[in-house]
Amino acid sequence: MKKLLASIMALTMVFAVTGCSESSDSSSESKAEAKTTTTTTAAPAVESEADTTTTTAAPEESVADTTTSADDTTSTGDEAKGTYENDVYTSDLYSFKIDSKKWAMQESAGVDVMFTYADAGDDAELESASINVISMSNDLLNGLTASDYADQIKQTYNSMDGYTVTNDKEDKFAGKDAYIVDVTGEIGSQKVLLNQIITSDNGNLVVITYGASENAYSKLSDEFKTVLDSFELK
Repeated sequence: MKKLLASIMALTMVFAVTGCSESSDSSSESKAEAKTTTTTTAAPAVESEADTTTTTAAPEESVADTTTSADDTTSTGDEAKGTYENDVYTSDLYSFKIDSKKWAMQESAGVDVMFTYADAGDDAELESASINVISMSNDLLNGLTASDYADQIKQTYNSMDGYTVTNDKEDKFAGKDAYIVDVTGEIGSQKVLLNQIITSDNGNLVVITYGASENAYSKLSDEFKTVLDSFELK
């Protein structure tokens, strides 16, 4: 039987949804004192067609309690698989540039690394933006391809209440064949937009997930593009 590790089967979506003011009279104060509530929605375990064993998603984790400062060069979380130094995150399978003045690296179970937007200023909505990466080497995949993973992810999203796959296509990413899955969903009263890029190189699987609340997403489209354009697969 082919058995896939839980870390790649548990699809983790993380959004920091900012608190909203309850009245227009307190809107200025709420911006200055905005608090971030992290909601982690883990998709149900995905099952390999060749295996009847399902996996359990990692429990919810408060990002606010595990923030790694931009001055740190290496994430200390159990899931971290690389180093972050001079605004470059590097693992055995990929590397990418991400500005430490704009993005804060955080620890989160189930992913290699996660960054949330830290350059929000007085626009608390921007704090909803995040980028995370999941990867697995060919030795541990036991035949799971990027296409297989993309199909399973689409099935999982379509089975979840409040989430809809709005687009899926084959494309190129960092010079490799890739599958793009776009999703809309709701966290509380917030509509969120989520994108996933699923690709592989020599059998190694890399899944990049990025998104934000609908309003913040439009403001940060250039920031997302800058990070994605810097990806290099090894």
